Amino acid sequence: MTDFVRRLVSGNKARFKDGALDIELDLAYITDKVIVMGYPATGIEAVYRNRREDARKFLEHRHGKNFWVFNFCPIRENSYDPGFFDGRVSRYPFPDHHAPPLAMLALAAREMRLWLDGHPDRVAVLHCKAGKGRSGTLACSYLLTLPTEPSPPMLQRSYDAKEWAKVRAEDWMDIMPADDLTDADVPGNATVEGAESVKNEGVGEPRVRVSTEANVKNTEGDSTVIPAIVLPEVSNVVSPQPMSAAGGATEPNSSLAPAGSTGGRKSPNSLQHVLNLHTSRRMKPHSSSSSDSEEEKKPKKVRLGVSIPSQRRWLYYWSLLLAHQGPPGFWGNPPPTTDLASGDSPTLTPKQVRLKQITLRMHDPGSVKLTLVKAANVLINQTGLAKTSNIKVIRDGQVWVSLARYDDQFVEVLEKWEKVTRDEEGDMGRRRKGFEGDEEESLRELFGDEKWDREKMVRSFARLGEVGEGAVRKEDGEGKEGKVVAYTLIPLTDDKWVKIRDDLEGAKGEGIQDDTGAKSEETSVVDIMPGVDGISEDGIVLDAEREFRMKLYMGQVFMGWLWLIPSFHMPHNEPGASGPVHLTFAKKDIDFPLGLGSSIIDLDVTLEWVQGEPC
Repeated sequence: MTDFVRRLVSGNKARFKDGALDIELDLAYITDKVIVMGYPATGIEAVYRNRREDARKFLEHRHGKNFWVFNFCPIRENSYDPGFFDGRVSRYPFPDHHAPPLAMLALAAREMRLWLDGHPDRVAVLHCKAGKGRSGTLACSYLLTLPTEPSPPMLQRSYDAKEWAKVRAEDWMDIMPADDLTDADVPGNATVEGAESVKNEGVGEPRVRVSTEANVKNTEGDSTVIPAIVLPEVSNVVSPQPMSAAGGATEPNSSLAPAGSTGGRKSPNSLQHVLNLHTSRRMKPHSSSSSDSEEEKKPKKVRLGVSIPSQRRWLYYWSLLLAHQGPPGFWGNPPPTTDLASGDSPTLTPKQVRLKQITLRMHDPGSVKLTLVKAANVLINQTGLAKTSNIKVIRDGQVWVSLARYDDQFVEVLEKWEKVTRDEEGDMGRRRKGFEGDEEESLRELFGDEKWDREKMVRSFARLGEVGEGAVRKEDGEGKEGKVVAYTLIPLTDDKWVKIRDDLEGAKGEGIQDDTGAKSEETSVVDIMPGVDGISEDGIVLDAEREFRMKLYMGQVFMGWLWLIPSFHMPHNEPGASGPVHLTFAKKDIDFPLGLGSSIIDLDVTLEWVQGEPC
């Protein structure tokens, strides 16, 4: 019964059944050295997640002491004593459904690589809560650092009995001679490498020649199609493309096209391979049968392993940095070089940008959806999910955006460690030689005191909203868009925010309280906003190299969010670089556009460089 409940909770994620131990886990081998699993739980949670005892028994049975666990859950979400796994646990916590601070990708990937390079029998075991988004993001961040493209597992221990039998059968079929061949044409040594008699499940080391391409496509009867990674459209700049050493985007104009010469390093083109590999191993393939109708046999899109657009965007940033094609000066990326012909040394682009406005285009919600918005706000009020007990129904769906980012001190600490651990020879995915002893212990204790993840890790710092009569306009959309409502949102200074806040709270002058009842970052509706400099009607000044989140609301109803690092999308030392740049994110580029958010067409973000002292 409990296994049935766990299968329901796992949904469309792959599971692993160990016949020798009589254990079934929400777990998958992405490669022979990288394992992703759901949270190892105890108590009531163990009824529908992996039992912690089962997870340890499984890992020790197959890998002895050659495994290291990487836990991405914040303390406020889930926690356990690292001693349960004999202290072989590293924590890199960040909130569920979010992109992490970018430096965390580098730190975690470098530690994984250090551990796995230490011995061929070692494996890394990654988990978050569901073992999908956060674990998948960090698994891919490590796989991107490898000098060659990773392949699906080849060892028997990486498959359960059913999957192993299928892989071996397919491999034998690949080497079987055609019917019209003579005996002379058949190789005498046509055997599968290591295909000696199978020993007890998970103990022996037989190998098969697994087709990477077939597994990447994740096809079963050609019934599954994995879509390519999608990145935002940008006007006034060719970005987001791989950055050349001079700071300009390389050609051709495709986010996944080969980026030309990378000095022998991997091109971001391999990102699609890594994402597909993770999906093919972590997600259940669609299976078809002879009884399926023609419609059911048509190719279907499989749900991506890393399905949150912002997490895929972060992996794209990381792949650029690994290929030394990131923004000039970012984490030691080479700045623009001196023009030897003229002797001129170009001025580095300022590292601050101004967010001038956001334009949100939606299909006309109509009276029915606005009624639902009002009903939702009433429900929020009556169920106590609002910030205060006297929140009233907002006027006709006030649209606004909350900007947030990780704690500044937290990011500064992570970026300090990223720089300290960075390889001196330029390999961004490898830890610096000689980083050991007290330094290594200090890094491992970074999250030991629970300072950074016991409370909320993401903090609101500014808002944008509708101001003036022309802020909302209705227009005819293009093609099948139909009637469109465009909301132009500008930065809200304190006095303008008070007016909107009064609509949301119903009590002028009453301070906004933190939602202490929120179970996780994504359920917060109105966050505390500390005093921040650089906010005016002209725009909000942001660090171009820092992450920030844009969270969309209509009244108190959440519509979606997305994470962004401006420097990866801005032009660098190009004509017109000082002018406004429009980043356009389609609905598919936004995280969780559900409910009312499903009416979103696109989001246009207007940024410009802050001109001042060169950096």
